Amino acid sequence: MFSGNHRYHKVDIARGQLETAIRLFLVDGCNMFSAITLAAAAGEILHGLVLNAGKEPFVDYVIKVNDFRKPGDTPKRSSVISHIHNLLFVNALKHHDKKTEAHVEFDAEECALAAILKAIVDYETLTGEHTEAMKTFLTWTKLNLNSERIMSDFEKAPDHFKKL
Repeated sequence: MFSGNHRYHKVDIARGQLETAIRLFLVDGCNMFSAITLAAAAGEILHGLVLNAGKEPFVDYVIKVNDFRKPGDTPKRSSVISHIHNLLFVNALKHHDKKTEAHVEFDAEECALAAILKAIVDYETLTGEHTEAMKTFLTWTKLNLNSERIMSDFEKAPDHFKKL
Protein backbone atom coordinates (compact mmCIF):
# COMPACT_ATOMS: atom_id res chain seq x y z
CA MET A 1 0.00 0.00 0.00
CA PHE A 2 2.84 2.43 0.73
CA SER A 3 5.34 1.16 -1.84
CA GLY A 4 5.59 3.39 -4.89
CA ASN A 5 3.87 6.67 -5.60
CA HIS A 6 0.25 6.98 -4.50
CA ARG A 7 -2.15 9.80 -3.93
CA TYR A 8 -3.32 10.17 -0.31
CA HIS A 9 -6.09 12.37 1.03
CA LYS A 10 -5.01 14.51 3.97
CA VAL A 11 -7.91 13.25 6.09
CA ASP A 12 -6.61 9.70 5.65
CA ILE A 13 -3.12 10.79 6.66
CA ALA A 14 -4.46 12.61 9.73
CA ARG A 15 -6.67 9.65 10.67
CA GLY A 16 -3.67 7.33 10.49
CA GLN A 17 -1.55 9.66 12.61
CA LEU A 18 -4.33 10.09 15.17
CA GLU A 19 -5.10 6.37 15.42
CA THR A 20 -1.40 5.62 15.84
CA ALA A 21 -1.21 8.25 18.60
CA ILE A 22 -4.16 6.57 20.32
CA ARG A 23 -2.52 3.15 20.03
CA LEU A 24 0.76 4.52 21.43
CA PHE A 25 -1.14 6.07 24.32
CA LEU A 26 -3.24 3.02 25.17
CA VAL A 27 -1.23 -0.06 24.31
CA ASP A 28 2.17 0.20 22.66
CA GLY A 29 4.29 0.80 25.73
CA CYS A 30 2.67 4.12 26.47
CA ASN A 31 4.98 6.21 24.28
CA MET A 32 3.57 9.59 25.20
CA PHE A 33 6.19 11.64 23.35
CA SER A 34 5.33 10.09 20.00
CA ALA A 35 1.63 10.20 20.83
CA ILE A 36 1.87 13.97 21.38
CA THR A 37 3.75 14.68 18.15
CA LEU A 38 1.53 12.42 16.03
CA ALA A 39 -1.68 13.80 17.53
CA ALA A 40 -0.41 17.36 17.04
CA ALA A 41 0.50 16.65 13.41
CA ALA A 42 -2.95 15.15 12.82
CA GLY A 43 -4.51 18.11 14.61
CA GLU A 44 -2.76 20.61 12.34
CA ILE A 45 -3.98 18.82 9.21
CA LEU A 46 -7.52 18.44 10.56
CA HIS A 47 -7.63 22.10 11.65
CA GLY A 48 -6.90 23.19 8.08
CA LEU A 49 -9.39 20.74 6.58
CA VAL A 50 -12.10 21.89 9.00
CA LEU A 51 -11.47 25.52 8.03
CA ASN A 52 -11.49 24.63 4.31
CA ALA A 53 -14.84 22.89 4.82
CA GLY A 54 -16.26 26.12 6.29
CA LYS A 55 -16.70 24.56 9.73
CA GLU A 56 -15.55 25.64 13.18
CA PRO A 57 -12.27 24.10 14.40
CA PHE A 58 -11.59 23.31 18.04
CA VAL A 59 -9.39 26.40 18.38
CA ASP A 60 -12.29 28.70 17.44
CA TYR A 61 -14.39 27.00 20.12
CA VAL A 62 -11.61 27.72 22.63
CA ILE A 63 -11.64 31.36 21.52
CA LYS A 64 -15.42 31.59 22.07
CA VAL A 65 -15.14 30.07 25.54
CA ASN A 66 -12.28 32.47 26.38
CA ASP A 67 -14.32 35.43 25.13
CA PHE A 68 -17.27 34.28 27.26
CA ARG A 69 -15.09 34.01 30.36
CA LYS A 70 -13.05 37.17 29.69
CA PRO A 71 -15.02 39.42 27.32
CA GLY A 72 -12.89 41.66 25.14
CA ASP A 73 -9.66 39.84 26.05
CA THR A 74 -9.62 37.37 23.17
CA PRO A 75 -6.33 36.77 21.36
CA LYS A 76 -5.99 36.03 17.64
CA ARG A 77 -6.41 32.46 16.39
CA SER A 78 -2.68 32.16 15.67
CA SER A 79 -1.85 33.20 19.23
CA VAL A 80 -4.28 30.64 20.64
CA ILE A 81 -2.76 27.91 18.46
CA SER A 82 0.74 28.85 19.67
CA HIS A 83 -0.47 28.89 23.26
CA ILE A 84 -2.04 25.42 22.92
CA HIS A 85 1.14 24.06 21.32
CA ASN A 86 3.16 25.51 24.21
CA LEU A 87 0.79 24.04 26.80
CA LEU A 88 1.05 20.62 25.16
CA PHE A 89 4.84 20.91 24.68
CA VAL A 90 4.44 20.20 20.96
CA ASN A 91 7.29 22.46 19.86
CA ALA A 92 9.55 21.37 22.72
CA LEU A 93 9.25 17.79 21.49
CA LYS A 94 9.85 18.67 17.83
CA HIS A 95 12.63 21.26 17.97
CA HIS A 96 15.99 21.88 19.60
CA ASP A 97 18.54 24.64 19.15
CA LYS A 98 21.50 26.12 21.04
CA LYS A 99 19.24 28.25 23.25
CA THR A 100 17.00 25.34 24.26
CA GLU A 101 17.42 23.33 27.45
CA ALA A 102 18.34 19.68 26.98
CA HIS A 103 15.64 18.60 29.45
CA VAL A 104 11.89 19.16 29.29
CA GLU A 105 9.73 18.90 32.40
CA PHE A 106 6.03 18.29 31.85
CA ASP A 107 3.19 15.79 32.36
CA ALA A 108 3.57 13.74 29.17
CA GLU A 109 0.40 11.70 29.73
CA GLU A 110 -1.74 14.80 30.28
CA CYS A 111 -0.32 16.48 27.17
CA ALA A 112 -0.82 13.36 25.04
CA LEU A 113 -4.39 13.05 26.29
CA ALA A 114 -5.14 16.68 25.43
CA ALA A 115 -3.45 16.54 22.01
CA ILE A 116 -5.42 13.41 21.08
CA LEU A 117 -8.73 14.84 22.31
CA LYS A 118 -8.14 18.10 20.42
CA ALA A 119 -7.53 16.19 17.19
CA ILE A 120 -10.56 13.94 17.78
CA VAL A 121 -12.80 17.01 18.07
CA ASP A 122 -11.65 18.36 14.70
CA TYR A 123 -11.93 14.90 13.10
CA GLU A 124 -15.53 14.60 14.30
CA THR A 125 -16.30 18.16 13.16
CA LEU A 126 -14.95 17.35 9.71
CA THR A 127 -16.37 13.85 9.20
CA GLY A 128 -19.31 13.66 11.59
CA GLU A 129 -18.02 10.38 13.01
CA HIS A 130 -15.46 8.64 15.20
CA THR A 131 -13.38 5.64 14.20
CA GLU A 132 -13.34 2.55 16.42
CA ALA A 133 -9.98 3.65 17.85
CA MET A 134 -11.43 7.05 18.74
CA LYS A 135 -14.48 5.44 20.37
CA THR A 136 -12.17 3.21 22.40
CA PHE A 137 -10.11 6.22 23.49
CA LEU A 138 -13.20 8.20 24.48
CA THR A 139 -14.43 5.21 26.49
CA TRP A 140 -11.02 5.04 28.20
CA THR A 141 -11.31 8.72 29.15
CA LYS A 142 -14.77 8.17 30.61
CA LEU A 143 -13.55 5.22 32.68
CA ASN A 144 -10.25 6.74 33.81
CA LEU A 145 -10.86 10.45 34.26
CA ASN A 146 -13.05 12.25 36.77
CA SER A 147 -16.13 11.99 34.55
CA GLU A 148 -18.58 13.16 37.21
CA ARG A 149 -16.74 16.46 37.71
CA ILE A 150 -16.29 16.95 33.98
CA MET A 151 -20.00 16.37 33.32
CA SER A 152 -20.96 18.64 36.22
CA ASP A 153 -18.85 21.44 34.73
CA PHE A 154 -20.34 20.74 31.30
CA GLU A 155 -23.90 20.99 32.63
CA LYS A 156 -23.14 24.43 34.11
CA ALA A 157 -21.96 25.78 30.75
CA PRO A 158 -24.30 27.85 28.55
CA ASP A 159 -26.17 25.76 25.96
CA HIS A 160 -24.36 27.29 22.96
CA PHE A 161 -21.09 25.81 24.28
CA LYS A 162 -22.51 22.28 24.44
CA LYS A 163 -22.60 21.56 20.73
CA LEU A 164 -19.33 19.61 20.83
